[in-house]
Amino acid sequence: MRQGKSLFAPAILKFVSFKLPKALPFLGVAFEKRQSTRYRSGFDIEKLIRAAQKELPPEQLKILLLAVMAGLRRNEIDKLEWPAFRWSDGLIRIEATRYFHRKSEDSLGDVPVDRELLDIFRSFHTRAETSFVVESNVAPRPEATYSHYRCQRHFEELSEWLRAKGVTANMPLHTLRKEFGSQICAKYGIYAASRALRHADIAITSQHYLEPRQRATVGLGRLLLPSR
Repeated sequence: MRQGKSLFAPAILKFVSFKLPKALPFLGVAFEKRQSTRYRSGFDIEKLIRAAQKELPPEQLKILLLAVMAGLRRNEIDKLEWPAFRWSDGLIRIEATRYFHRKSEDSLGDVPVDRELLDIFRSFHTRAETSFVVESNVAPRPEATYSHYRCQRHFEELSEWLRAKGVTANMPLHTLRKEFGSQICAKYGIYAASRALRHADIAITSQHYLEPRQRATVGLGRLLLPSR
C-alpha cells in the first residue's frame, strides 16, 4: 500500500499528462506503525564459516564467503567477474559491466576484504574456467526483463545448507550480508558499516541491517559507594 500511494506523490504526478480524479487513490488512508525489521543474529558466524570450508562444494563456498565476508548482494555475486578482484589493493570493485546492472548509483564502489579471503580466491582463480567467479552451466541473460540468476541452483542448495545450520530466515543468503554489516558495525561503527554495505542512506543500515552487539551504559557506576 505504501508503494501504491507513492505513485501519486507530487514528484510523480508532474509527469502525468492525463486527468486524474480529485480524490486520489489512498487519500486519507492511514498506515499502521512500521514493525521493527532490525536484524537479530541467531547463529555463530565463526562456527558457520569453519563448517562451510569443510562441507560445502567450491561454488557454494565462494557464494557464502562473498556474502558474509564482503557483504555482496545475490546479483553482485551472480555476475561477479574475476577482474573485479584488485589483488594488490586488497579489494573487490563493484562496477557496471556487460552483465551486471547496478541496483543504484550508491551500490557501486570498492569493498576492502581480508588478505586471507583474497588468498583463497586467488587459489580459485588459478582453476577458473570462465570469466565469472562462481562457475555455472547457465549462461547469463543480460537482456532478461526479470531477475535472472546464473547460479540459481547454487543459491538454492546453499540456502538449504544454511537452514540446516540454523540460519532460518526467509532469505538465508541475504542474512549473511546482514551479518557482515553487523560485524563491521561492532568493530568500526555504523558509518563504516553503511559504507561497507554501500547504502545510499544510513537510515537503511540502522533500520534493517544492524544488531546492537555492545551494551551502552552511562559509565558512572564507578562513582557509587557499596551498599551498607
